[in-house]
Amino acid sequence: MQNTDFDRLQAENEGLRTRSARLETANELARRLRTPADFPVFLSEILSILQDYVACERSLVLICDDADETLDYGISSFMLPDIDQQFQLEKLRIPLTNSSEHPLVQAWLHGAHVLMTPASAIHDWAADAWLGDLIGSQQFVSMPLFSDERLIGVLLVDNQPSALPVSQDQYERLELLAQSAVIPLTHARMHRKTKQQLADNMREMYILQQIDRELNDSINLKRVFEMTLDWVLRFTNAQAASLALYNPDTDELHFLVEYGYDQSPEQMAMRRANSGSGITQRVARSGRAEVVSDVHADPEYTMLQHKTQAQLAVPVLREERVIAVITLESRRLNGFTPTHLEFAGKLAARAGVAIDNARLYQEAILEREKLSHILNNTADVVIVIGVDERILLINQSALSATRLYPGQQYVGQTTNQVFEGTPLIEAFQKARRLGDNHTGEVKMPNDRTFHINIRRFEEIGWIVVMHDITPFKEMDRLKSELIATVSHDLKQPLSVMTGYIELMQMQQAVSERGQNAMTMIRRAMQNMRQLIDDLLDLAKIESGIKLDLQPVEIPTIVNDCVEQLRNMAYTKSMTINNNLADSLPQVVGDRMRLRQILINLIGNAVKYTPDEGQVNIWAELRSGSVRVAVQDNGLGISPEDQIHIFERFYRVRRPETDAIEGTGLGLAIVKSLVEAHSGQITVESKLGEGSTFFVSLPLAHHAD
Repeated sequence: MQNTDFDRLQAENEGLRTRSARLETANELARRLRTPADFPVFLSEILSILQDYVACERSLVLICDDADETLDYGISSFMLPDIDQQFQLEKLRIPLTNSSEHPLVQAWLHGAHVLMTPASAIHDWAADAWLGDLIGSQQFVSMPLFSDERLIGVLLVDNQPSALPVSQDQYERLELLAQSAVIPLTHARMHRKTKQQLADNMREMYILQQIDRELNDSINLKRVFEMTLDWVLRFTNAQAASLALYNPDTDELHFLVEYGYDQSPEQMAMRRANSGSGITQRVARSGRAEVVSDVHADPEYTMLQHKTQAQLAVPVLREERVIAVITLESRRLNGFTPTHLEFAGKLAARAGVAIDNARLYQEAILEREKLSHILNNTADVVIVIGVDERILLINQSALSATRLYPGQQYVGQTTNQVFEGTPLIEAFQKARRLGDNHTGEVKMPNDRTFHINIRRFEEIGWIVVMHDITPFKEMDRLKSELIATVSHDLKQPLSVMTGYIELMQMQQAVSERGQNAMTMIRRAMQNMRQLIDDLLDLAKIESGIKLDLQPVEIPTIVNDCVEQLRNMAYTKSMTINNNLADSLPQVVGDRMRLRQILINLIGNAVKYTPDEGQVNIWAELRSGSVRVAVQDNGLGISPEDQIHIFERFYRVRRPETDAIEGTGLGLAIVKSLVEAHSGQITVESKLGEGSTFFVSLPLAHHAD
């Protein structure tokens, strides 16, 4: 009984010593496999342990690639005699997706330790005998490595050079190593994956920065397309790619750039016309990117490239509208990863901006060319001057009008350099000095007269437009001559008629009826004479009347005008109120012509105001000018008539005005005279409430 207890205790001690030794060994293995910074170094350490500790003659480590779901060659001590076999071994990739067809892979996925022998290779592992053929051995031991119930690698050993079987001790050591390597391998794979993701992110960031630079530097639409496809092909390792513009209104795709296809563009266009654009068209319509892992399982797929297995299509959006589609094709099943899709999406976003910029630039170029053609073929002079007073644009008519050389470059030069000594520079300097728009007439060196309009624009500068009015000036001169001649010839018979009427009254007794007739004739002749005088006066003013400008006191002139018209107002029982202060500053003007302006305005106020009405005259200072107002409480002027009252021969036609005599030239003469004084005339009126005419005249010390 004592011997039995002793044997039992001795056996237990031996077991404890064995477990202690295994634990010490496991700790030592774990220490040696402490995760290095570099994954290849970690694999080298596993191989070293396989050779030193397991002591098999050859070792092979397979590592699981989660992304591709394959077991890939990691490291080995195999030295195969055939260099082609050695190359195939180092490129080994065992798919895990169709494991049901491969018993050996299926066993690994279930965590089984596999001992392959010649007999078992024939019977149990016949489908995977290729592995034995590849490594030159049909007798080896393999152990899968699992983490969180997921295969992460396989250790495989044999004694092929000596043809010895793997011993029980080697098997147990391999098993212990497999158990000890799981956690370090998990950490090493995670570390490698993190480093790889970081490297991929850095690479992607660098690529996107480079893409941004290249796309932003290009404003050629086709070049943008070519660069986009070039970058996406490089990043995804696709074999073919295309970029098509999309018109949502017509649901049409226009393929502009295509790379890597083994068919000609004409053949692909014909195939698309017969079978449609497939997945690309679907993405264009939906506006959502798609990754098709197996194109042959997609009923809408249109084959354009032989051996294509997977396709990726990404829409290019601008303002939520699909403007283009990028399509990629791969010869591998599941050839595109989520990373590829994400990169293609980022590239599509950048391409959308670049395409929009290129399109807008091309449209701007076309618009600029169109504008250039219009400006160079217009008869008007057009000059654009920048805020720095340098010429930005000058058309052909401007070169001709200013007698500049057509072949010389004037854009970029200053206005003083180009137009020095011409009336144009004087007009521009005046507009620049006053900081306002400027209109007027200039006579250019080619003896042509132009109407000039200079307008100021904040972000551009000045735009100068000149219209040749030489023919109109000549017509105006001929008109003035005609009016002067006709008016002179008309005055002669009027004088004769006036003389004979006076002779008849002196020599013959005329009945009361005859007296009335002669009064009507005399009044008609007086109206005719007034019309002739007005015509002559207007012709003289419009042909360029010379004013005797000097400082003038407006209150004095208004007083004279009121006194002259007081009898006219008295006959209608009207009151004229002169409210001008004697302290008003002087204005610059021609005394006689200013008197003519005010006589006309005050006279009209009396004429168009009913009996017992009143006329008020006052003045006020306004930003460098005196503003004189003539107000009545008469008939008033309708808004429709106010538009035309300063036109020649225009008269308000209403029953109340039919009996009031006038030529329709008075206000036209007033407006011309006011503008000749660099002033302004306006009117405010309401029917039945009267009218107020405002005349603004520059102060004497503000005159140029």
